[in-house]
Amino acid sequence: MDAREFKQRFMPFHRRLYQVAYHLTGNAQDAEDLLQDTYLRLWQKRDSLRGEAITEAYLVTVMRNLFCQQIRLKRIDSSEDIDDYEQPPDEYGLAQDVEDRDEVKQVETLIDRMPERDGSILRMHLVENRTYEEIEQETGLSQGNIRIIVMRTKKKLQQQFLKLRKTWAN
Repeated sequence: MDAREFKQRFMPFHRRLYQVAYHLTGNAQDAEDLLQDTYLRLWQKRDSLRGEAITEAYLVTVMRNLFCQQIRLKRIDSSEDIDDYEQPPDEYGLAQDVEDRDEVKQVETLIDRMPERDGSILRMHLVENRTYEEIEQETGLSQGNIRIIVMRTKKKLQQQFLKLRKTWAN
C-alpha cells in the first residue's frame, strides 16, 4: 500500500479518531500525539492489514491499545522516580485496583454475551462515547430505538452484574 492509498483508506476516520484520542487523553496535544502514533502503527502494518481492518472499530481499538501501552510505560517510568523504595504499597489500594480490573473484565464479558446488536450499540455509546446521531448513521436505527436499546441493555447489564457479584460474595 502506497501513501496515497493509505490516506484514502484511513483519513476519512481522522475526525472520529481525534475525538476518541481527545476523550482518552484529556488534552489536545496528547490527543494529536496519540493520533500520530496510531497512524504510525497503521503505516507500519499497512501491508499486513486485511480489508476488514479498515473499519472505525478496528482503528479505535488500535488507538486504545496504544494509549494503554503508553499509560503502562508512563507508570513504569514514573515509579523509578520514587525516592522512598522501602515503604510498602498500600494493600487496600492494590486490592481495590485488582477488584476494579476484575469488575471491568466481568462487565466486558457480560457485554460480549449479549445479542450482537445490543452489545455493539452499548459499546459505541458508553465505551466509544458516540452520540445517538453517530450510532444512527452507522446502524440505520432511529435515535429513539437506540435510546431504548441503550437503556434496556444497561439495565440488563446492571442486573447481570449484580447477580454475578452476589455469586462471588457467597
